[in-house]
Amino acid sequence: MEERELHFPAEQPLIGWRLFRVRRSEGSLVLSAPLIHNPGFERFPSRTIDAICYEAEHPAPAAGCRCGLYAAIDGTLDSLSGYLSDSAHDRDPPIYAEVACTGRVFVDSRGVRAQRIEILRLATSAPLWPDPGLQAQAVGELRQRYCVQVCGLGVVPQWVVANVMPQGAPPEDVAIDLDVLLEVLDGGRRALDDFEQMSQPSTRRTGSHVRLN
Repeated sequence: MEERELHFPAEQPLIGWRLFRVRRSEGSLVLSAPLIHNPGFERFPSRTIDAICYEAEHPAPAAGCRCGLYAAIDGTLDSLSGYLSDSAHDRDPPIYAEVACTGRVFVDSRGVRAQRIEILRLATSAPLWPDPGLQAQAVGELRQRYCVQVCGLGVVPQWVVANVMPQGAPPEDVAIDLDVLLEVLDGGRRALDDFEQMSQPSTRRTGSHVRLN
């Protein structure tokens, strides 16, 4: 699969969306890998997550390997709702997350694989949970653990909501023009740089996001 390697510094991350599943670990609720069928595998107890390759001894992500922390951005093809269908047998509730991708980031037609992600906010709704009591408990615990807002699905961008497929991965014969997508990303970076240069010197800089939504 054609892919491009980019780098996003901490002060100017690439913003994407992804899924987690909420699982119980040592008596509390934590975010976990959404599609790995071993329920004891890969908990994410912290707001910032660093990628690990479980197949080879190299830093993740790496060219030619599918390691890294996955996210979708506007213009890529992976369907988050489709992945929910792929893993419908998993009874642990899914949750959407807006994430800031930094470090080494590989972009391909399906999405991005990042070296590091930071959870910015979470989004869920009652139909994703087996009962309201568990949802209320999870919202409280996740807010406290990750220090982020837990919102309704109304905050999820339209490009995520509209990308509905029967499975998560796109058909093999569907592709995108990566050059066009990278031009959009580069244009977003330049626009943010121009905005910061026009800002008043007294304005406190809080970091820039390349946000595609």
